[in-house]
Amino acid sequence: MNFSDYQGIYVVAIPKNGQLVKVSAELIGQAQKLASQLGEKVAAVIAGHHLEDMAQELIYLGADMVYTIDSPILSHYDGVAYQKALGQFFKEKKPNVVLFGADSYGRDLAPRLAGELVCGVTADVTGLSIDEETKLIVWTRPAMGGNIMADIISPDYRPQMGTVRPGIFHAPKKDLSRKGSIIPVTISLDMNDLGTILKEVLRAEDDCPLENAELILAGGRGFHTKAEWAQLHELAHLMGAAVGCSRPMSVMGFEPFTHQIGQTGKGVSPKVYMALGISGAMQHMCAVKPDILIAVNKDPEAPIMKLADYAIVADLRKFIPMFIEKLKALKEKE
Repeated sequence: MNFSDYQGIYVVAIPKNGQLVKVSAELIGQAQKLASQLGEKVAAVIAGHHLEDMAQELIYLGADMVYTIDSPILSHYDGVAYQKALGQFFKEKKPNVVLFGADSYGRDLAPRLAGELVCGVTADVTGLSIDEETKLIVWTRPAMGGNIMADIISPDYRPQMGTVRPGIFHAPKKDLSRKGSIIPVTISLDMNDLGTILKEVLRAEDDCPLENAELILAGGRGFHTKAEWAQLHELAHLMGAAVGCSRPMSVMGFEPFTHQIGQTGKGVSPKVYMALGISGAMQHMCAVKPDILIAVNKDPEAPIMKLADYAIVADLRKFIPMFIEKLKALKEKE
């Protein structure tokens, strides 16, 4: 394998409900950082139907070129059809690096393509960097039950491929002045290329998705009763915040699994993350990338207190009712 033939950092963007998902923007931002160090270009490849506006959006976010694979057959994600569409494309383009979001689509498609391209794929990545000596991508992810962070490289195969946890990195701001190339890719697909036939879409409802929240209040083992947990929700309502939790709280039924943050839950990158009663174990913090971290814990030696921008030593049973009372008083004066 002549590695010099493999060039470019490619981001696979898979739309949902006819729109780009946030992780696609996050990956474009990271791809730009990697490309600037490697002296390569950033390309996005988007498959689906009616892609013109989304392709232009990817240019504004930082892609140098966008390849569009447009077909009615690809209107809804289907692993078999998407593998056929992208497999031949990547064989021809020979990318150096391919990035997928580690959502349900990316986790399905990445190993399919890795098998076809005969390369490895690193799953659920929470960190991306470049080894200065070899110029290889260093994929960082939790391992051994989250007790260590493993650095993984792919020295013998191309492309270097991985799925990146949504919410880990910040999405870049759109630059409406950016120029780039939008390149249609011609393919031939029909109904026989589908692995499944879509009959009906049942949409889940979530009034405040964590991935898009700018302010998150997250609770952990410091909460002992559902009455105390209800106070967290009351505080979040007053602050206009989303509610998240560590794994034990979802296991105990205090909060739905869809609001769990951490290695086995969601990754988040809000402007402000307020962790209440969370110790700061790596399994949780590996998925938390806020601009500002506020920790409230009665243990001043808890690991999260050293990570926090603002650390408050307090008993939650006293702190939260007092905070709620102060906020209500302020709102009454407005």
